[in-house]
Amino acid sequence: MALSREDRWLAFWLLAALLIAAGLFAVNAFFFRYTGISYFPRECWWLAFVALDLAVFGYWIRDRSPHASFASVNLAFYALTAAVMGVLTTAIQYSPFPRIDDMLASWDASLGWDTVAVLRRVSERPSLRSFLNLCYNSTELQLALAPFVAALAHDRRRLRVLLYGTVYSSIAGSLFYYFFPSSGPAGVFQSPDFLPVQRLTHLKFEQVHHFQPVTTLLGGLIAFPSFHVAWSVLATYAALPRPRLFAAALILNAFVIASTVLLGWHYLVDLPAGILLALSCLWAGEVTHREVCDGPGNEVSI
Repeated sequence: MALSREDRWLAFWLLAALLIAAGLFAVNAFFFRYTGISYFPRECWWLAFVALDLAVFGYWIRDRSPHASFASVNLAFYALTAAVMGVLTTAIQYSPFPRIDDMLASWDASLGWDTVAVLRRVSERPSLRSFLNLCYNSTELQLALAPFVAALAHDRRRLRVLLYGTVYSSIAGSLFYYFFPSSGPAGVFQSPDFLPVQRLTHLKFEQVHHFQPVTTLLGGLIAFPSFHVAWSVLATYAALPRPRLFAAALILNAFVIASTVLLGWHYLVDLPAGILLALSCLWAGEVTHREVCDGPGNEVSI
């Protein structure tokens, strides 16, 4: 099965992410020996088979239905990207560097943002808090549906740029966390309005770096830059060809981005960092598409 130039480029970056993860695992094994957990859910082992099936199907129908073939191959890469993200996330939890949360909190304070006071106001409005929770928890589903939206819109360029943007942002954001880890406001501020699950992000960091068994997979990992914000931008970008869907995604993700700070998951400065991460990686995806995907030697889609 001959890979096109653009598919080879994607495969290169996925392999690079795995090699980066392997290097971080090796550094921890030889020098630090922190304990941790797997962020690749065991119940998602089937992703590899889904990716393989989609790739084979795309190759099989290449001549009869070029668009369906292209969409199928890209969905295969998307499934592989999700799997690689799980491996890379597992590796970066072993960051040996100190957290930058105090600096992030001081930046928020210099901007006049009071996380504890905001949490108190939101918690006094249960309906608002429930609505924001629904918005915040929609991000993973939106990210899963984003490539299907681009594929159904028959937008080849957008589907490929979305995939590049997802790969690039995963690598860049993960590497930033490794060298400048952060665990979120619940590890800095004391407030009864933090949810128990929010405290688990900080707890996991402490357990890893005190050589204790990590007791839960719940909670997040990266505060700065906010991946929830970056994913919201990527999902909105995927919906751009459909005006009504784009408008709905834009409104929903505006609430998602607001929820990250109103619910206390992120610092205020995490938001522009997440937006910048997504936009810069989408720009890099556009450049890649022009230089790699539209160039010579890209006659086949798989």
